[in-house]
Amino acid sequence: MKRKCFIGIRILCFLTLCICIMYYLSNVLTATQLEEYPQRNAFWQYMNAEDDNTIDIMFVGDSTIMHAINPMQIWKDTAITSYVMSYSMMKPQEAYFDMKKLLDKQSPKYVILDTAFLVNIVPDKFDYGRDTTRNIVNYIDDEIVGEIDYYLPVMKYKSAWKTRHFSDLLMSHPKSINNIFKGYKYAPEIIPYLGEHGEKTNGIVKYRNNGDLYFDKLFHLCKENNSELILITCPHSNGWNYEKYMKIKLLSDKYNVIYFDYDVNLEKSIPDFSWEIDTKDGGDHLNYSGATKTTDVFIDDFIEKYKPCKTKLTERQKDKWNRDMNEFYSFTIDKQYSKMQ
Repeated sequence: MKRKCFIGIRILCFLTLCICIMYYLSNVLTATQLEEYPQRNAFWQYMNAEDDNTIDIMFVGDSTIMHAINPMQIWKDTAITSYVMSYSMMKPQEAYFDMKKLLDKQSPKYVILDTAFLVNIVPDKFDYGRDTTRNIVNYIDDEIVGEIDYYLPVMKYKSAWKTRHFSDLLMSHPKSINNIFKGYKYAPEIIPYLGEHGEKTNGIVKYRNNGDLYFDKLFHLCKENNSELILITCPHSNGWNYEKYMKIKLLSDKYNVIYFDYDVNLEKSIPDFSWEIDTKDGGDHLNYSGATKTTDVFIDDFIEKYKPCKTKLTERQKDKWNRDMNEFYSFTIDKQYSKMQ
C-alpha cells in the first residue's frame, strides 16, 4: 500500500513539474523572436501594453485584414479606439480561442471579423461522405489543439524553437511592448496587380477549417460579452468572388449580423481604389495607400450605421493614444520621404 502511494506521489510530482515547465516556456516563447514572428509571437505583449477595457473595436482575421485596416487612422478621424488581432495563416479556431483569451482583458463593443479565412473553393468532384467525416475529425482536432494552446501557448509558438539561445530561456523579456501600429502591418511597397479582379469559380464554395462552426462559437462568445459581431470583406484581387460573397451573405442573414463588403462591390464602395497602386505584392495584400482608402470608407460606413458611443478614456489614456498617433504618422512620413530620396 505504501509503495503504491509512493509511486502515485512520484507520478503527481512529475506531472506537476512538466506542467510548470510548459507554463514557463509558454511565457518565454511568446516574448522572443519578435522580429521574425511579430504578430503571432508578440501579440499578447502588444495587447498587454493597452489599458484594460479601452478598445472599442477589435478587428479579427488573417493577414488580409492586418494589411487593410489602420487603427491609428480611425483614432485620428473619430477618436475611437481599435486594434487588429491578426496574424498570417490564422485559422477560425485560433480566432475563437484568441478572442476568448482577449475578452479577459478587453471588452470591445464591436468585433469585426474578416471573411477571407472562413471560406474557400474546393473541386466539384469530391467524396461528400469522406468530406463530412474529415470535417468532424478536423473540428475535434482543432478543439483539442485550441484548448491546449489556450492554456499552454508553448504549443502554438513552437516555431520559435528554431533559433533558440540559452539566453532566450531566461525570463528577461518584457511582458508588455507598446505598439504604435495597433496590430496594423504598415506596407509602403507598390507592386501592382495586373490580372482580372475576382477568383475564378472552378468548384464549390465551402467553409474552410470548419469556419461555420467557429463562427457560431464566436457569435455566441461575443453575445455573452455584449460585443456585436460584424463581418467585413476587404479588397482581394483574385482571392474573392461573387460565390464566396453569397456564402457569407447567407451567413450574415442567418445570424442577422451586418456585413461590410469592399470587394464584390469594390468599384462602388471604394471608387478611387486602384489595383495598380494600392497593393504591396501583386494583389494578395493592400499597401499603405490601399489600407488608407479602405479604412476611410469603413469609417464612414461604420459611423453612419452605428453612431457609436466611445469609451471614456482618462486624460492620460488619451495622451498615450495621441502620442502613438503622432509617432505613427511621423514614422510613415519619414518612410515616404526616404523612399523619394
